[in-house]
Amino acid sequence: MNKKSENGCDILIIGAGPAGSSAALKAAQEGARVILIEQKKEIGVPVQCAEYIPVQLTTNIGLRDDLLVQEIHFMRTHLPNGEVKETESIGYIIDRDRFDQHLAEMAEKSGAVIKKGCKAEGFNNNLVEIVEGNKRYAIEAKIIIGADGPKSTVGRWIGAENKEFVSAKQYIMPLRFKMDYTEVYFRDYIHGGYGWVFPKGNKANVGIGVDTSFGLDPSEALDRFVDELFKSGRIEKKILNSTGGLIPVGGIIGLRKDNILLCGDAAGQCNPITGAGISNAVLCGSLAGEIAAKAVIDDNLDILLEYDEAIDELVAHSINHAVEKRRHLQQHWGKDTLSEALKTCWIAFEGYYGENNKHGGSEIEWELQ
Repeated sequence: MNKKSENGCDILIIGAGPAGSSAALKAAQEGARVILIEQKKEIGVPVQCAEYIPVQLTTNIGLRDDLLVQEIHFMRTHLPNGEVKETESIGYIIDRDRFDQHLAEMAEKSGAVIKKGCKAEGFNNNLVEIVEGNKRYAIEAKIIIGADGPKSTVGRWIGAENKEFVSAKQYIMPLRFKMDYTEVYFRDYIHGGYGWVFPKGNKANVGIGVDTSFGLDPSEALDRFVDELFKSGRIEKKILNSTGGLIPVGGIIGLRKDNILLCGDAAGQCNPITGAGISNAVLCGSLAGEIAAKAVIDDNLDILLEYDEAIDELVAHSINHAVEKRRHLQQHWGKDTLSEALKTCWIAFEGYYGENNKHGGSEIEWELQ
């Protein structure tokens, strides 16, 4: 790359989702010079998320009340054999676009520079090639943080690429009655994933996720799921909006190489069973930002090793556990044993956690990227 650096910073963060903005916020608060770039011209748009967050996250990052659209009290899980399991699941449905914008605004107020409509295309010797409209230039950074989603460009630079995905599609549809709970449906025709109904006032996010290894069309599965919900009297058959995307479900695929860190979906840090990704994105992004800032301030890249250690201590065990459960569950799709397998492989059941860690599930949201 023979391009002169137009901008310089301590930390360049690629991707302004929850992971990237959380990294930018923490790094800027620690005193680092931060540039956060986002390929989209408007952060958080289009919304690609079922929009549920657990209550703990609202207190951890100090969300404004106006971002919390709908309170959720419990989750109702529907098994293929007709059994229904209810579990406490305290949280909120949010406006995901405004949530992402809120995190980015907090980062900007703390000193991070945000550049939208910018795509990272190449990397060499601490220089990242940026395409912004018809303009090309380079940003020089001491540390780079990749938070650019399941098909991460930064991950490709360091040989850490997600290989296993669920393909998700979602409609926004009118509800026939108000709900203060989420619904999850396991069905034989939703291979490798589940269907969901997440209420948002008089509407709902209605979606499905199917394992791409089965080679199925998520649109067909979603339309069949919509028919089921309509016949049960839950929704009106009117599509107000639609979205879709990929969710990495293979577990953590890589965290760091030299002066490059990955966080969020780019690192495979979402839950491979539930697809839940927002909480881990905020946590891991904040850790990446904090540790990167410390490495810059102390002028010691060896400090970046602390990121591996922190992730291993805080989230790796739960993600690896979910990977094992997913592997087991894959053997039961399309079989009469699926309902029983779910009682040890789905977070609503104590069997998921094992004898030494019995607690109910609380965090559900397929995060579409």
